[in-house]
Amino acid sequence: MSKIPHWSHALSVRNAQLDEQHIILTELSKELISLARDESLTDTRILEVLQEFAGYAKRHYELEEGVLAANQCPTLDEHTKTHRTAEEELKRWIDAAKSCRLDRPAIAAYFEDWMQHHLAETDMPAKEYLSHTVRRA
Repeated sequence: MSKIPHWSHALSVRNAQLDEQHIILTELSKELISLARDESLTDTRILEVLQEFAGYAKRHYELEEGVLAANQCPTLDEHTKTHRTAEEELKRWIDAAKSCRLDRPAIAAYFEDWMQHHLAETDMPAKEYLSHTVRRA
């Protein structure tokens, strides 16, 4: 059973664009977990989805950090650090997949935890700062 939350209004950061990106990242996470658990597949397909996820996550992080900066979020530096750590981890997974050294149970566990952590522990506490592109006076 996946720990990735099913999307619901309770997970919304009240920013339609960020919510849409969260939904896509959730679905990509679910796909990665499914692929990692399919022993009949080579690492090549997982690599393709990892690269798609990494590109999408980068765009998501850029938007999210921009919204947080525009709204003068006091936890922006911590949020940004969390994003950079996730990007480094994604690079390690991509490198492992390229060299056919992918630990499939570990990648499945990572993506289950990542999405839950990103939404519940990173974004929801900053929800007030993510809900608008420009903070209202």
